[in-house]
Amino acid sequence: MQKEKTKITPQHFYKFFQCPHWIWYDLYEDQQKKKATPPLMQMIYEDGLKHEREVIKSKKFEEVDTAMFKDLDEAFLATAELMKKGKNIYHGVLMDEHWVGIPDLLEVRPLSELGDKKLKSHFGDYYYVVYDIKNSKDIKDEHKFQLVFYSLMLERIQGIRPREAYIINSQGEEKSFVIDEFLDYFHLTLGNIEKILEGEKPPPFLKSGCKRTPWYSLCLSETESCRDVSLIYRLSQMDQRQLYDIGIKTIDDFAHADLEVLRSQLISWNFDKLVRFHNQAQSLVKNESLILKKPVFPEVETEIYFDIESDPTQDIDYMLGLLIKRKNINGEPEFKYFLANNKSEEEKIWREFTKFIEDLDNFVIYHYAFYEKQTFDRLALRYGVSDKASEKFKNNSIDLHRVVVDSVVLPLYFYSLKDVARYVGFQWQAEDAGGAESVVWYNQWKETGDKKILQKILDYNKDDVVATMVVKEWLEKQKPKMQREILPE
Repeated sequence: MQKEKTKITPQHFYKFFQCPHWIWYDLYEDQQKKKATPPLMQMIYEDGLKHEREVIKSKKFEEVDTAMFKDLDEAFLATAELMKKGKNIYHGVLMDEHWVGIPDLLEVRPLSELGDKKLKSHFGDYYYVVYDIKNSKDIKDEHKFQLVFYSLMLERIQGIRPREAYIINSQGEEKSFVIDEFLDYFHLTLGNIEKILEGEKPPPFLKSGCKRTPWYSLCLSETESCRDVSLIYRLSQMDQRQLYDIGIKTIDDFAHADLEVLRSQLISWNFDKLVRFHNQAQSLVKNESLILKKPVFPEVETEIYFDIESDPTQDIDYMLGLLIKRKNINGEPEFKYFLANNKSEEEKIWREFTKFIEDLDNFVIYHYAFYEKQTFDRLALRYGVSDKASEKFKNNSIDLHRVVVDSVVLPLYFYSLKDVARYVGFQWQAEDAGGAESVVWYNQWKETGDKKILQKILDYNKDDVVATMVVKEWLEKQKPKMQREILPE
């Protein structure tokens, strides 16, 4: 008797993009090893449903009775009946063989808009397109793949493949993309997912998305146990496959390989990438840092260390935290923050922050990674900013993450602020400290007004900016032990 195929859902694409092992562990691993869903993930899910409800208020849609979801075949038949009547549908169920999915919106479009009289729809003079409502601003690959999945099911149901699929983002903006542009990549990914569902375990691979899964600790331990090359920071799955093809499967293989031989075997890699990965493998094998060059920082009167706390579930940047270190003033650096109690106060703290920047002279702002600059640009676009504040911020800010990557190689799998600061000896006050936890605390504080919760938020943000300072001061003390060897071209 032939084994029934496992149903494929849009959730499989989301999980695959986060970590290829997530699907496999869900099916074949001891479920007691699975961690609980983080509170923030549950918040994002619940807030996503609220966002959906707000969006559909402005549209006229029929909704499939949620009681039918206990039997998806019945819910699909109910959806098909609404489609035959030409209704717009919220949370309809699409099915085709072992594919099943519940898109947020199915919207009717006139067939004439396609401009091709040869096209025929099973529904007559109209056809359907698919929408998803996402609580994020940008269209991510996993979102596009889910929409391609729905659109291919629609093609089988109505006889026409929609040309475009649509996302309504957190700002209420409608964005679209052309489905055909993603079909090849979609089918490649689908093939990999089907292999996993049939029992083929993916090769070990560690990526930042693994941290967002309930299986991260297992993924990490399995990758470490075989010392896979994917432990190398920023090494992609394509890079891993190319290294496997030439017999390099572990960090030890890579660390001990001759660079010139590797260069001849990996002709598609530029030399800087090859040297960086080779250095990273050696750092991991030796468990020691390698200083590439001494970083040079500007001599100024005032150093500012900057960190932002944001809540993606409400699209709010609720805290702009600063550590201010003045050269000629003794004592501890000053911790200063701008805190929004709710979304309506976001503009107020932005105005206060940019006025603070305007009044600075002879200063530098240090932040870690791109988020602070990205958020500055976003808030400037939303609320406006003076030319003076904009120029001062852009001309006097330094991304310490970039400095770390350019200057040192560390025996770490990831180069986040938490990873690097802990490596150089800094510890956060709260064991469960993290950006996700801060979001949960912020929402708890708004609900309860508990000052102890507010203090946890402040302590966490202060630790972040102090950690940024600690990393900068550690970098300042580093210098290469010897001149770096330059291999002949």
